[in-house]
Amino acid sequence: MNDAPFLTKLNQWLTPARLNYTWIAGGVLWLGWLVSISFGSGYFDAAGQVIGTDYLQFYSAGETLRSGQGDRLYDANFQLALERSIVGEQLDGQFAFITLPFLAWLYVPLSFLPYIPSFIVWSLLSGLLLWLSLRWLGMGTLRTFGFALMWYPVFAAISFGQNSLLTLGLFGLGYALWKRKRPFLAGLVVSLVLYKPQLILGIGFLWLVRWKRDWKALIGLTAGSLVLIGLGLLFLPQASLDYLKISREVLPEMIWLPDFPIWHVHTVRGFFRLLFPGIRVLADVVSLLLTLPAIVFYYLFLRRYPGRDDLYFSGAILMMMWITPHAMVYEWSVLLIPAVLLWRAVPEMRDTWRPLFLLMWLATFLSTALTNLQLALFSAAFQVTIPVFAYVLFVVYRSLSGLPKEQSAG
Repeated sequence: MNDAPFLTKLNQWLTPARLNYTWIAGGVLWLGWLVSISFGSGYFDAAGQVIGTDYLQFYSAGETLRSGQGDRLYDANFQLALERSIVGEQLDGQFAFITLPFLAWLYVPLSFLPYIPSFIVWSLLSGLLLWLSLRWLGMGTLRTFGFALMWYPVFAAISFGQNSLLTLGLFGLGYALWKRKRPFLAGLVVSLVLYKPQLILGIGFLWLVRWKRDWKALIGLTAGSLVLIGLGLLFLPQASLDYLKISREVLPEMIWLPDFPIWHVHTVRGFFRLLFPGIRVLADVVSLLLTLPAIVFYYLFLRRYPGRDDLYFSGAILMMMWITPHAMVYEWSVLLIPAVLLWRAVPEMRDTWRPLFLLMWLATFLSTALTNLQLALFSAAFQVTIPVFAYVLFVVYRSLSGLPKEQSAG
């Protein structure tokens, strides 16, 4: 039982009947999306948004490579024209492909299908990856799968056509291989997440600190990353150079662009960007200062508890989501990893984990609407997810730090 009165009362309030509210709220979310698609026109839903949203950029990237025009992967005018040729000239704005070029190869086979069937196939594959990741983490039950679907980041990953559940699956498989003492393969699998390199920070740090034990995982991670970069340079040289330019000139400035959907960014940096929209130095400096303690505390945690790979991996994901310079709401779906691992690894603390899960569920469920409402009324906004996440990190660290060392080694 936790020792925080607030969490104790919240846990007591969480009766099985009240937990069913998550099914109702999540079900309404999914139903609303499906209704909007059904009553839309052509490739657009009832709100005028292209079906699949971000999937259009990936589909277009696959089509670009399939047509032998890889040199134009990051050509904004070419991609806009291509996207409009796919869904229609009424497309408002552009969905830019800004990930490493090798990811586009994944979507080449999907580009052989028409756009809507391709999106359906991708959505089914994403659901399969969610199921497999839960199995690799040791909780592949229908109930767990259903609860995961009710979490807003998972809904966003599928409805936006994003690749966050691919990331979740690769991390889940990487953990399973690492846990089964196959570190080199684990490193190779995790290296495939290089399309979003900021998301490898936590696991890379874990293996670097424990290099005497995990040097094979580091070799696998490094070798896999070099192969992916090398293949890009060999087969997509111009696109690779274009991406290098984008990574220097565009990506660091992205959240400051006037038309960027800042309400979907859920990072410490994004929080201060919303809170102080006109003071960039303050947002960058304060966010940096708040990331450093997370690295220190995680390092101390690794030194304190030997032999608990489940806790190490959970901590790596939690630290990564706190220190990452960029993460949209759908990328928070990887937090299912520490949720599942902590639930299984420290069952005696489930009275603490349960209310923490609820707080995270509520924060992500409400944050987009609340942030948009504030931005409609004011020039700044207070995004609830980051303070809630900070509180969750504090409670998790304090709770795990109270474990006896001999118990932690079990």
